[in-house]
Amino acid sequence: MTDAPDLLSKLMQRSAAETGTARAVILNIQDAFRKGDYARIAAHYHEDVDWVFHGPPSVFPDVGHRRGKIAVFKTLQSLNALYRFDSHVSERLIAEGDCAAAVSDIKLLQRASGRVISLKVASFHRVRDGQVVQYRGFTDSFDVVEQVIGHELQF
Repeated sequence: MTDAPDLLSKLMQRSAAETGTARAVILNIQDAFRKGDYARIAAHYHEDVDWVFHGPPSVFPDVGHRRGKIAVFKTLQSLNALYRFDSHVSERLIAEGDCAAAVSDIKLLQRASGRVISLKVASFHRVRDGQVVQYRGFTDSFDVVEQVIGHELQF
């Protein structure tokens, strides 16, 4: 299993002449995500995808490590019950060959409170045959928790 720093290292070592297959796949997934087109997203995930999203479980109770497309989409379904995904804008996308790394601005509406939650997500993808076979995502957990509870934490 390759982790995010290894993926980034691999990305940086590739030659500029390699094709951008991963770029096209990730841009398509991001467009589908913005439109709520989960069937199109699912078409780009491998049946045995190795998926990890690192975030606060108190805010995103179903994140963590998931194996397989069904487990990933159960997690997304659970998150959709708590949040409405309003926007997904890629600030940066670097891709070469089978690897892609992105920094995205995401806006969610917390269904219970009506609060708009803004977060940055760093994501690392590995693509094979037009499908994501590995995903690693990270967010600033502290910032997200403060937004969800509606106030700054005092120490």
